[in-house]
This record gives sequence, structure tokens and C-alpha cells, in this order.
Amino acid sequence: MNREMEIRRLLIFLTFAFGLTWIAFFAYIFSGNIWMADGTLSGMDQFVSLGMLLPALAALFTRWVTKEGFAVAGKDSLLLSISLRDGKWKYFALAILLPWIYFELGYALMLLLSPDAFDPAYPTVLEMTGQEQTIIFLQPLMMMLTGVVGSFAAFGEEAGWRGYMMPKMIKLWGMKKAVVIGGILWGMWHWPLTYVGHNFGRDYFGYPFTGFAAMCLMCVFMGMILTYVTCKSQSIWPAVFLHAVNNASPSILQYFVNPDRIAGWKADSAASFVILLLPMMGMAFISFIIMQKSNDKEVKVG
Repeated sequence: MNREMEIRRLLIFLTFAFGLTWIAFFAYIFSGNIWMADGTLSGMDQFVSLGMLLPALAALFTRWVTKEGFAVAGKDSLLLSISLRDGKWKYFALAILLPWIYFELGYALMLLLSPDAFDPAYPTVLEMTGQEQTIIFLQPLMMMLTGVVGSFAAFGEEAGWRGYMMPKMIKLWGMKKAVVIGGILWGMWHWPLTYVGHNFGRDYFGYPFTGFAAMCLMCVFMGMILTYVTCKSQSIWPAVFLHAVNNASPSILQYFVNPDRIAGWKADSAASFVILLLPMMGMAFISFIIMQKSNDKEVKVG
């Protein structure tokens, strides 16, 4: 491995991934837009959508500038191939199902910590759509399907972070440092959106700095799982699917948790976000231990 060249490629990628994306994000911010309390954008969402695709474009541009090539599969490739042989199918299935499992456990934890928040009559979303309450129990399946089918934005991120950045970092510094440094950088990449309310809103203790820290923490742990399924499958597609299904937030219990009944520090949006994702963090740590115990040949991506 030419270490100096790998570092150069990594720095070029990060420069373009952050530079191009933050231009799009700040164009959104300076246009007077914010992330609404209901999780929707206040307008000009094309800038945000564009930003999600730019890590992939940054990876392609870096490969072109540094003459790295555009191999679809194999060593130092784009990791675009799909193989279900040798047990690799398990990681595709795991990627689709895992978000449902850890979100369900996360909402169960919230109810355990705040029992008064359980409210069977809370699902006002059904009142707005005029649907039957039984549709709630099909929600995880629908979110998995829509997440996989509509994984356009997730592909833009994962082709850059897991398809390009993480293989470079693993080669340079090993798995342990790579998942921490890579996760922090991925979290920092979100900071402009965190500032305008993405994930946490803007009414929480220590805004926006605790939100910045919580985003980095989440990305470190989430990055462990995404790197794990990428390493094991030798493809970015499980990470793409997991990322997309995660963003769709599949859960049945979420419709029975009334946030207005959560009191104290647990009602803080940044704190509740961390509580919700504690099961994911536990699973991420397990995946990290598995990767650490794997031999070098199994751990390397591409």
C-alpha cells in the first residue's frame, strides 16, 4: 500500500465531500429555511436532497483525479456488486430487519423509563389520514419496502462514506480508529442540518452544541453497523438498505408513545434521541467486537 497516496486520496475525498455538500446545505440555510418540528423541511428541500448525493460524487471525482479507476467489484473497487453466495445473503436480510428491531427496542426503553408516556389513543397521524388503527401493525413492513425502493439518498451517502472513506481509513489506521474517526467526520458533515433542527429540533439543552455531539455519537455507532455489513458482504448495498430503512423509522410502538407525557431531562429532544438509539448502540458495539475478532482478510473492505 502506498500510504502517502492513500492519505492524499482520502483528503481529496473529504475536501470535496464536505465542500460541495456544505455549499448545498448553507444555500438551504441562508435561504431562511429550517427543519420543521414534524420532521419535514420548510422549503427548498432540493438543496438537502442534492447534498445527500454529493459524497458519492466526491468519491467518483477523487477516483478520476487520482487515477484510481472505477472497478465495480474486488480490491479498491466501488463495491457495487451484489453476491448472495457464501452466506452473504444474511447481511442483506439483517440490514433490512435490524432498524425495525432496534427502533422497537428503543421505544420500549422510552416507555420503560417513562411509563406514563404510553397512550393507546395517541396515533393522531391515523386521524389525519383517516386510516384504520390496524395499519399500524403493517407499518414496519411498509417502511422496509419504501426504504429499500427509495434508497436514492442513502446510496449517495453510503457510496461515499462506506464505499470510499472507510476502506481508506481501515487500511491506514485499522478498524478501531477508523470507525471512531470516520463516525465523527460523518457526524460533523451533518452539522449544518443539525443547526437548523434536523433530528433534534432547536429547543434542547445546549443547542446547538449538544446536538453536534449527539450527532457524532450516533454516527460513530451507526457507522459500526454500516461498516460491519459492508465488510461482511463486500458490497455497499446492505449499508444503503440499512441506512434507508433506518431513516424511515420502522416501529409499531412509536404510535403509542406520547412525547407530551415525557417529563424532566428525558423530554429534552437530544436526550430522547440518544435514549431511543441506545439499543442500536448496543448492537453496534457487538458488531464492532465481531469485526475486531475477525482476521485481517475478513475485515478489509474491497
